[in-house]
Amino acid sequence: MNVLFICRGNVGRSQMASVLFTKYSGIKAFSAGTKVFEGENQKIKDIPIAEPVIRFMEKEGIDVSENNRIQLTPEMVQEFDRIIVMAEPETIPEYLSNSSKMEFWDIEDPKGMNDEGYEKIISQIKSKLKQFIKENILT
Repeated sequence: MNVLFICRGNVGRSQMASVLFTKYSGIKAFSAGTKVFEGENQKIKDIPIAEPVIRFMEKEGIDVSENNRIQLTPEMVQEFDRIIVMAEPETIPEYLSNSSKMEFWDIEDPKGMNDEGYEKIISQIKSKLKQFIKENILT
């Protein structure tokens, strides 16, 4: 199964979800953002607000510092079997919201949160991932 995780900026939620999905399922996942544009191909380590993302993923034994930010395109929607969206509804392009491959997860953007907030968001992502893997991968 080819899975794409989407958030708004491709800095936090989708980056964490994609690497955690890969860790839990053994299947390489990918991530992108709905509003990356100017920062496309920027490395996560070069974005100050990504510091907690890098730090918390290091605790999971995963290095995301060299991951690039990627802008979602209509072509990407065609390439993936499942697309998990955590972006705010108003940022989701019509070509994605019309896709039967899309599944929406209501997970708040952790940008600007303290460590406790990040831990809560990561816990939500892990819970959703484990359920998704149980229902779609392990069947």
